[in-house]
Amino acid sequence: MALEKETEEKIFKAAQTVFQKRGFDGARMQEIADEAEINKSMLHYYYRSKDKLFQEVFQAGVKKVMPQLFGIISSELSLQEKVEKVVNFYHDMFWENQHLPSFVTYEMNQHPERFQEFMSNMNIKIPDVFADQIRKEVEAGRMADIPPRQFLMNIVGMSMMPMVAKKMVQTIFSLDEEGYFEFLEERRKLIPILIFKGVQPS
Repeated sequence: MALEKETEEKIFKAAQTVFQKRGFDGARMQEIADEAEINKSMLHYYYRSKDKLFQEVFQAGVKKVMPQLFGIISSELSLQEKVEKVVNFYHDMFWENQHLPSFVTYEMNQHPERFQEFMSNMNIKIPDVFADQIRKEVEAGRMADIPPRQFLMNIVGMSMMPMVAKKMVQTIFSLDEEGYFEFLEERRKLIPILIFKGVQPS
């Protein structure tokens, strides 16, 4: 039983590596088997189809992002603290797994039905506490009138764009690997400042 569990975990990690590098369409079961250091027959014993294995990898990827993101904005933290925590979450996640943001984004666009089904099952929506915080800031005159979903997209978009477009950022600014991560750390500090400056009332 322990050996079966260990083999299943090896397959799953191998599938994560291959799917995140090549996407669903580019991945091959033989490559996953090679990455897991098992034969293809054993791979099919645990996962009968590429689609089933991909579903598990994709859902695990989304689960690393969505529940944590909505958990932060649903908390009792101040709006400033929430922005900083979301930005830090995305940057820390990218340090751990550079392929994850582009993998999830690409597959959401290629196979939106999978993402829609997964999200509907999780019943995730912008929490009232987050929307109320923004409304109170607007009513107090401390923020320009901005819909909560637009405010949230500012945080997510400003955090994720340089990660999803890593090669483009490196090319435009002539950054090697070290320079790129210095750039990200610089943005980690700047994003909360830019977000709140952008919604200051005129």
